[in-house]
Amino acid sequence: MKNVSKRPERRNESISIDVSEREHVSSFASRLGNLLLTLTVWPGILAHEYAHYAACRLTGVGVRSPPALQPFEDSAVLEHERVDSFGADLAITVAPLVGNSVLGFGAFALARTTTGPGEALCLWLGVSFAFTALPSVTDTETLPVTVDSVPRPLAPFGHALAYGLRAVTRSAWITGPLTFAWTVVLLSGSAGVV
Repeated sequence: MKNVSKRPERRNESISIDVSEREHVSSFASRLGNLLLTLTVWPGILAHEYAHYAACRLTGVGVRSPPALQPFEDSAVLEHERVDSFGADLAITVAPLVGNSVLGFGAFALARTTTGPGEALCLWLGVSFAFTALPSVTDTETLPVTVDSVPRPLAPFGHALAYGLRAVTRSAWITGPLTFAWTVVLLSGSAGVV
């Protein structure tokens, strides 16, 4: 009986040590992955955050600090005042989709007119902008709250838009393929420009 009662304690201790070690390794791997991703698409990340910044300025939402890369974290940061209007919140949320898409399209189009290192640079920039064009999960987190400011006749449309965008950005199974598809759309679309 004594062996039976002591044995689970030892296993629990060893399991907690193993879990702690796994969490440490997982955290390190996550930070390393974030660093590599940031180094790969940093122009797109900055353009994404500056699109939010421009939308804040255009909608009258105060900005507390300029956009900042956080290479070891899951996302970059732009601190702004609280947004109460759904229209302003939606504009801030989708601003990178507009801004980064224009930049990505332009970079892809420019790549078709250059060769060598210039072409490679333009293609990299195009991919960087296109990959970071879609709103992130943190971009959409306040939409379900601010949608309550929508006038009653437009409320069903506002709720569908707010909760639809929120649902899409919460799933990597949706945003991953959408990101690749959007990049292909911008690359293909630029073929007819130049």
